[in-house]
Amino acid sequence: MKGKKILAVLLAVCMGAGMLTGCGGQTGSDSGAGDVESRTEQSESASNVNKEGFPIVKEEITLKVFGQQGPVQEEWDTMGMWKKYQEMTNIKLDFTDVLAAEGFDEKKSLMWAGNEYPDIFVRAWLNNTEIVKYGSMGILAPLEDLIPEYAPNLQKLIDEDPAILSRITAPDGHIYALPAVFTLTAARDDKFWINTAWLEQVGKEIPTTMDELEDVLRAFKGVDFNGNGIEDEYPMGVSDAQALIRRFAGVWGHQYQFGTWLEVTDGQVSTYLTDDSFKEELQWLAQMYSEGLIDSEIFTQEYAKYAAKMAGQQMGLFFNQADDTFDSTNFQGISPFQGKADKQYVEASPAARDNGVFAICADCENKEAAMRWIDYFYGYEGSILMRYGVEGENMYFDEEGKPHYNDGILDSPEGSGTEIGKFTIWPGGGAPQWVNEDNCEAIASEATLKAQEALDAYVPEQIYAPPLLEQEVSNRLSVLWTDLENYMKETTAKMIRGELDFEEDWDTYVETMEKIGLQEWVSIYQDAYDNLQG
Repeated sequence: MKGKKILAVLLAVCMGAGMLTGCGGQTGSDSGAGDVESRTEQSESASNVNKEGFPIVKEEITLKVFGQQGPVQEEWDTMGMWKKYQEMTNIKLDFTDVLAAEGFDEKKSLMWAGNEYPDIFVRAWLNNTEIVKYGSMGILAPLEDLIPEYAPNLQKLIDEDPAILSRITAPDGHIYALPAVFTLTAARDDKFWINTAWLEQVGKEIPTTMDELEDVLRAFKGVDFNGNGIEDEYPMGVSDAQALIRRFAGVWGHQYQFGTWLEVTDGQVSTYLTDDSFKEELQWLAQMYSEGLIDSEIFTQEYAKYAAKMAGQQMGLFFNQADDTFDSTNFQGISPFQGKADKQYVEASPAARDNGVFAICADCENKEAAMRWIDYFYGYEGSILMRYGVEGENMYFDEEGKPHYNDGILDSPEGSGTEIGKFTIWPGGGAPQWVNEDNCEAIASEATLKAQEALDAYVPEQIYAPPLLEQEVSNRLSVLWTDLENYMKETTAKMIRGELDFEEDWDTYVETMEKIGLQEWVSIYQDAYDNLQG
């Protein structure tokens, strides 16, 4: 019940400050006429809503939808999940504004400027700045009063994990947008995968310490495991250099909070980007790189090439969320390596992810129905429809009641994501949904779940998401981080490649990061953290 109490407190604060609640329009009204009109509209629209079951509305309504069609998705109005859901709900969907990825941001900008808004945003990738800005302007409707009454599935998730509220609550206390919620931990972190066939061939055991890892990587070096006579095997690989640094930062005892290079200890937010331990990690990576134990293409390759290396089993150790892109028969998920810190961590995302995947516009005449409409996907049955499509057409339930895709979907020559994208909107991320162990067959294989068990003890107890900030603060944060990140990426890459000397150049790196504004950057997150606690 803690989540409900927090939500009630937030609502009370908002009401006490005279802020917008419920279906209201713009803030700052100089008379009570608008409030009366708003309550009347709410009453009339609510009377058409069935509080439970289907259909959602007694008399048919239409909701105008704005969202982004993913690159592996078909046109939304052709999708079986939407056709089925319209039949169930008595709510028609107008997808006239749904666009493919190309030109989407431009279209969204024009929409904001044009004062012509949809009823709801679905998979529209509303970022934190947009949520706060257009929420405070009265364009996005506050949702906190609708959730307890019209979104019982979402409310249940909040009750079970009140940290979700900190992810979605704006600085003014309102909730203007909703996230995807991932209670499946295996969908929230990258696993450490090691090639057990290679280990057997070189006569090594699974490494548990950093010293053992070095020994294994050196044993992998130069062995023609695939027997093709080409040196196309890599002792250790990763998608890019920054990902590699992040993964091993946890081995040195560092967390990755707020979606960036920060950690929280006893209420204090700090960064390790200039710590001696970070220098030590970079020195180790530089040593491994100089010995040819790390894929030299980590500074230049596209993700597709990295995925091809996974599929081709060309790496001895690598990092990936699941075994959905490679055959895991000869791979095992392992724990972080000991020997560099008292406690190891793995980078993981919070349960409330992709905030901004759903929102209701203040002008929507059917807010209650819209909230009930989206809430279905935060419950079990709706999560199955979102992830698997329509029973009989796209999926089936086994004897134990577990959902499965029909034959030919997961092993489609076009790729499973492309095949699933013909009938659901989730491939590519950003869909309003609840992801759990029962509805995530593509990334919840036995091997992946076992790999997750090896990481569970190393996931931070509390994972903080990027905070919602006032626009001025958000803009300043963006400027600071752009400069800090660009310099950090450039310099750490040169350090790993051996183009800079640690003894001669480290102090310059630290001084430059401080001059750019490292401490100011940290202080913004400290203020955001303090606000969350208060």
